[in-house]
Amino acid sequence: MSGRAARRNDTGGTTTARKGNRLRLLLIDDHPLFVDGFATMIAAARPGWQFAAAHSSAAGCAALTGVDLVLVDLELPDRDGFATIADIAALDPSLPRIVISGRADAGSRLRARAAGASGFLVKSLPPAAMIAVIDDVVAGRCGFGGEAASALPTLSPRQLDVLALLAEGHANKEIRFRLDIAERTVRAHLTELFAALGVSTRVNAILRARGIGLIR
Repeated sequence: MSGRAARRNDTGGTTTARKGNRLRLLLIDDHPLFVDGFATMIAAARPGWQFAAAHSSAAGCAALTGVDLVLVDLELPDRDGFATIADIAALDPSLPRIVISGRADAGSRLRARAAGASGFLVKSLPPAAMIAVIDDVVAGRCGFGGEAASALPTLSPRQLDVLALLAEGHANKEIRFRLDIAERTVRAHLTELFAALGVSTRVNAILRARGIGLIR
């Protein structure tokens, strides 16, 4: 658990409690030019904030103590960014987490949310828009872009696993063995998956998921 103090807001989200404006921000990203540019942006827009960077998932997860907000790039050298978000959520559930990526597709946003992210930043956004998303997350609000976020189906990480195996052509029994769950649980996940995607067949589920970027 980090040394950060946090309080619950009225909507059940987490609002970071700070002394003045001295929020401690950690960026996990292995692209030096982007890290330098992001640090410059933060220094200009929020001069009271403290900025630190880690260049791998392992280094970032080891540097969470005292951090108030963490941003995680999806393309890390040692671990998938979605998995890193999930790792951080397990280490400190109350720590706000933002995915930051060059991708802008709906599937990446959904996977980030399912992994436990509090928001999503596209690297091509202008500085003012980035700061606005960060401020929303710090205040305990959704950082996924309002209408764009509400348009995405809500899927759990396990349902995303089932969907990926479904797209590979696996039958229920094979999905059961690969995920080590009961076959009736596979069927239950498929029922919820179909409902979330607004389809009634396995083929249509795959087509719909591909259409919104959940699978390739």
